[in-house]
Amino acid sequence: MVEIEQTAFEIIASAGDAQSMMLSALQCAREGKFQEAENLMNEAKTSLAKAHNAQTGLIVEESKGNKSKYSIIMVHAQDHLMNAILSQTLIGEMLHLYKRLEEK
Repeated sequence: MVEIEQTAFEIIASAGDAQSMMLSALQCAREGKFQEAENLMNEAKTSLAKAHNAQTGLIVEESKGNKSKYSIIMVHAQDHLMNAILSQTLIGEMLHLYKRLEEK
């Protein structure tokens, strides 16, 4: 059985790293540093994939009948992951807007 707390902390750390990189990318775009912003978004995508893969591992284990105990830490990890996924979409759109404003 997968250690739920260890996986939760992996999700929290990876999603948190992704969130920080995306916010840095937004700051770069605000300053007109679009290539740097793009690089940060790509790094964030990698961290977000790591968090998502950890979550998927838990889902796969549960689908095999290996249920884990309820954990408030896991709930917290899910919050981090969902916020990072939402941020990816919104910040990506904001970067496009900054680029369009720069072009005008």
